[in-house]
Amino acid sequence: MSKVRTVALIGLGAMGTALAQAFIRGGFSLTVWNRTAARMDVVVKDGASGAKNAAAAVAASPLIVICTIDKSVAAALLQQADVASSLAGKTVVNLSTGSVDEARAISKFVESSGGSYIDGGIMCYPRDIGKPATSVLYSGNAAAFEEHKEALAFLGGNVRYLGSDPGTAPTIYLALYAFYFGCVASFFEGAALAERAGVTPEAFRETSKIMLEVLNEALPDATRRIKSEDYSGEQASIDVHHAGQLVVRDAYKAENMVCKVTNAYIAYLERAQKAGDGPNDIATMYRAVKSTP
Repeated sequence: MSKVRTVALIGLGAMGTALAQAFIRGGFSLTVWNRTAARMDVVVKDGASGAKNAAAAVAASPLIVICTIDKSVAAALLQQADVASSLAGKTVVNLSTGSVDEARAISKFVESSGGSYIDGGIMCYPRDIGKPATSVLYSGNAAAFEEHKEALAFLGGNVRYLGSDPGTAPTIYLALYAFYFGCVASFFEGAALAERAGVTPEAFRETSKIMLEVLNEALPDATRRIKSEDYSGEQASIDVHHAGQLVVRDAYKAENMVCKVTNAYIAYLERAQKAGDGPNDIATMYRAVKSTP
């Protein structure tokens, strides 16, 4: 069990409430605060203590977890004079969404105030908080993470510490969500086209497992090629992919449907072609993505 059994949690939106309930289930003494006081009622009924303000919450525990709408709100709270003066000896774990620069700036402020800072990224919806397989990314003060990692594991069992730079976790968090929601958008586009052929979204989801298996095989090959710079196009070249995607786009045009994900993919392929990578493997599209616009 974690040596730290008290936690202060600031921010009780849908995600913050799920975090609070996970700590309560874990047997922690939990103090909560939210700008809209009524949102504290549910978790207070479940066993948390409600603080009268953010400073009182920070004073209640050596571990402060923040989950506000974004990092700018978190920064504003921490910079309040009565809060900032209470940060010495505390660890702030900021799970709010925001930029890398914001994470580093908040870290600098907390550390200059005598506290320790860890930034984090929650890789799930509120319904999955507290599950053993749920991933939460962290980076920042190594000693503070080591001290509190057992407590943080109650929020998601797959705890990923990515190093001492507080900007690493938000970078990977944003990159992973770019990947995830790109896949979600592609699925919706595909499902919409399939529905024109009488296939329901649920049936298409079941059939789409075929491509998930292909993806699981294709990504290791792509990263191997990128690492080794082996871009032989013996499987399917950029030119072959481009020709195929034009057919996909025509299918959407025939149904008078939008296909913005497909169009974005075609644009990347054409960029690779302009760079002379037409005969090479699809992995060379990575260079087109990285190149200056």
